[in-house]
Amino acid sequence: MAEVTLQHVGKRYGDVQAVEDFTLTIQHGEFMVFVGPSGCGKTTTLRMIAGLEEITSGDILIDGRKVNNLPPKDRDIAMVFQNYALYPHMTVYDNMAFGLKLKKMPKDEIEQRVRQTAGMLGILDFLKRKPRELSGGQRQRVAVGRAIVRTPKVYLFDEPLSNLDAKLRVQMRLELKKLHEKMNTTSIYVTHDQIEAMTMGDRIVVMKDGKVQQVGHPLKIYMHPKNRFVAGFIGSPTMNFIEDVRIEKEGGTLFAVTKGLKLPVPEIRFESLSSYVGRMVTLGVRPEDLSEGDDPSAPETLMAFVEVVQPVGNQIYIDVKVGGQNLLAAISPQSAVKVKEEILLRARLENLHFFDPESEETLV
Repeated sequence: MAEVTLQHVGKRYGDVQAVEDFTLTIQHGEFMVFVGPSGCGKTTTLRMIAGLEEITSGDILIDGRKVNNLPPKDRDIAMVFQNYALYPHMTVYDNMAFGLKLKKMPKDEIEQRVRQTAGMLGILDFLKRKPRELSGGQRQRVAVGRAIVRTPKVYLFDEPLSNLDAKLRVQMRLELKKLHEKMNTTSIYVTHDQIEAMTMGDRIVVMKDGKVQQVGHPLKIYMHPKNRFVAGFIGSPTMNFIEDVRIEKEGGTLFAVTKGLKLPVPEIRFESLSSYVGRMVTLGVRPEDLSEGDDPSAPETLMAFVEVVQPVGNQIYIDVKVGGQNLLAAISPQSAVKVKEEILLRARLENLHFFDPESEETLV
């Protein structure tokens, strides 16, 4: 079982706390993704697991064995780097075989492993080439192949697709996911791209300022973010946040009210918001939860002034102003909406999010 456990792991550089109290268990065969903005500590955490950075506090266990003081070569891990880290003077074959040769593995077994892996990655015809003769995508496959042939307990990926163009990134995401399904080996993947995290991870870890913000299944985090940061970071385009929204009660109904907006609060939010009646909250609504409306009397509609129209193919993004606040809505590509006109928008009430304006925690 290749289970990886981090227990209260921390990393400090002088007065800077790069990673703080990181606690997590990654199950055997799981594809875990660390995601967050630059400087959040995700790569530092990965490098501590690999043994490339010493930990300041806590413990790291692989298969139940504490590896805090083990050098990288004794941890039975393989790492794929952002810059490929291929030896330019070696052929593709020699790059992939290098680690196996260091282990004094028999030549016929090395040959079998390299060719089998190269076939799986579609680079069998490139084994005699040097890295400079390959495209970016091919070099990335070689870097992945070099890790795969070693059959380690754990694969570590440090933003391996960031140097590829958009189309190739999508293709490589799919191929890496297929490879993981075939090998069923524990994998830890670092990225700043939340789309990558959402599409690839069995679970994702959202980080900010060296701290874990939320851990869970991608869709669960998308639907139920723990706080405002997670809500804004996960999802593309990002969530709209409407400030200074007052919770008011009329009869048996709660309303979220601010200038130009009055939306009924869904019943499932009554319990969490009842103590906020008369107080301010921050309202969050995703662009895809704002569509064109056709009934001005419906309680879930609001009047918006269109400022920018952005067709993107399967949707049209419109930047609108509602009561002095700017929002982004995703509407049907068949819409005839135009700039500088008023439009009715319909909010999907059950998907509204509410946040405490001070703690920024989700009100659930």
